[in-house]
Amino acid sequence: MTYTLLPEILRGCLLAIATLIMILFICCIIRMLDAGRKNVQFVCTCVMAAIAFFLYQGMIMYQQEDLSAFDIPLPILIPALMILLLYIVFTLHHFDMWQKTNISAMSVKEAFDKLPAGLAYYTLDGIPVMVNEAMQELSRSVFSGSVLNASVFWEKLKAYGDEDALADDNSVIIKAPDDRIYSIKRRMLQVNDVGLYELTAADISREYELTQELEEKQNKARILNNRLKALMETLDYVSMNRELLKLKTALHDNIGQSILIAKRYLSAPESVDRKQMLELWQDNIKHLINDEPEEWELPYYVISKEADLLGIRLNIIGELPKERELIPVVDAAVSTQVGNTLKHTNGTEVTIVVSDLSDHYVISLGNDGENPEKEIEPRGGLGNLREKIIEAGGSMEILYSPDFALRIMLPKGGDHAV
Repeated sequence: MTYTLLPEILRGCLLAIATLIMILFICCIIRMLDAGRKNVQFVCTCVMAAIAFFLYQGMIMYQQEDLSAFDIPLPILIPALMILLLYIVFTLHHFDMWQKTNISAMSVKEAFDKLPAGLAYYTLDGIPVMVNEAMQELSRSVFSGSVLNASVFWEKLKAYGDEDALADDNSVIIKAPDDRIYSIKRRMLQVNDVGLYELTAADISREYELTQELEEKQNKARILNNRLKALMETLDYVSMNRELLKLKTALHDNIGQSILIAKRYLSAPESVDRKQMLELWQDNIKHLINDEPEEWELPYYVISKEADLLGIRLNIIGELPKERELIPVVDAAVSTQVGNTLKHTNGTEVTIVVSDLSDHYVISLGNDGENPEKEIEPRGGLGNLREKIIEAGGSMEILYSPDFALRIMLPKGGDHAV
């Protein structure tokens, strides 16, 4: 029995099977060509595809009532179709397994397109070689168009980006319309002696947000640190003032007691020891007429004791300013120099040279330690000191020759000397 003698419905079923087999063979051959699989299996598949096409052509020519059609015996046609179907199904399965365990050009392209980071390669003339979907999406989001000329795209990015955030000419940070932050970098590559540019775009929105939060926290910490430092600088003076208040209170009580004793003596002389009363009055009057301040009341007493405790000797040439408004500034300068000498120079002595000019003071603070290897940026303690000096109407200069020193100029204040 032959194909032509079958009922029409059975011929249609066999023709559908043959059509499916042809489609599977065509798909398999195209996939093998894309993957570069030009081996023995590819040749066998092409031969089997030719056989399938021969059978399919004979069947379809009969359906079209072509007189040149040839009749195919069913014992040959049906086994041939089954063998071809089994072969192409097995080949496709084997090819799928091969693709999962091997890297091909197509798998590289698929992985390239699925990268979350934007990536683009282009020639020196700006002609795109490979541009993944993430980079195209970035271009469409920012510039409402795809990447057609990569050099123009890069120049647009540089113009669109934040100039303050540029590290160099090959990096830029931009903020997309959807509020995401991208870091885009460019570098030069050599591929088979051909120069190519590589563009990478990374989403740094989270990192950028954390950086902003960190900067805000650092600013708050800097303010709190300045307030704490100012508080610590005044703490010793507050303690001294408290002790002074106690002494004044005690003196006031003693004078009050002397007045009460004197009043009692006037009303009943026999009830009071006249000699003791006179001694008490003499002690009180002695304290009242004594203008010499105690040692702890002298300016710069606290910082002098602090330097002694740290093992730093203060060598003061000249007389430090006595104006009340200048004492905290000079005290902060000496404290900063003592701390830096101890931490950074391994010195043991700080030399302070004071020049008292007509309208201002010039104070030079040096040490006997090691000189810095490079110029110092005034930040931290030196930065805070500079702000205080400027607020007081003065200026600060860092000298490196012949030796490292701080040179401070302070205007003379009023007559409010301590």
